[in-house]
Amino acid sequence: MKVVRRFSTLLLFLMTLTAWQYGFSADSEIPLASDLAEIARLSQQQGVPTIVFVSRDACPYCRTLRDSILGPMLAANKFEQRANLVEVSLDRLEPLTDFDHEMITAEAFSERYRAGITPTLLFLDVDGHEISQRRVGISNLELYSHYLQKSIDEALVVTRSQVQ
Repeated sequence: MKVVRRFSTLLLFLMTLTAWQYGFSADSEIPLASDLAEIARLSQQQGVPTIVFVSRDACPYCRTLRDSILGPMLAANKFEQRANLVEVSLDRLEPLTDFDHEMITAEAFSERYRAGITPTLLFLDVDGHEISQRRVGISNLELYSHYLQKSIDEALVVTRSQVQ
């Protein structure tokens, strides 16, 4: 009986450790955009596009995308050397710095890009121009990662051609 109890305790400990390591990693949190000009500068230095995840707090599809696709990809370093990902919540009240160093509201940002439907992923160059097909909504969760990778690949080609 003691062996079963010890084994159960060890198994519970390992499951908790695994959940903490993979499910609750601080690395899987998508940074909120506060200064898009700075993100663009970093993206330019790294030769990668900027991906802006336009979301709303009450959007269940945004939570699904964040929890099932984007967060796990961040935790697994799938964006490293390929893109910088930030989130712009349309519920945000405080302004953020735009690509041209001007202050802008999240709502005005979404209006400019016609990104009022959430979730939307925008693939942008250093000047804030779209350089790949945006991803709007989630039509097929199983194929979403594939299409996301395709958009990142397209944006990388454009970004790297702009550097030369």
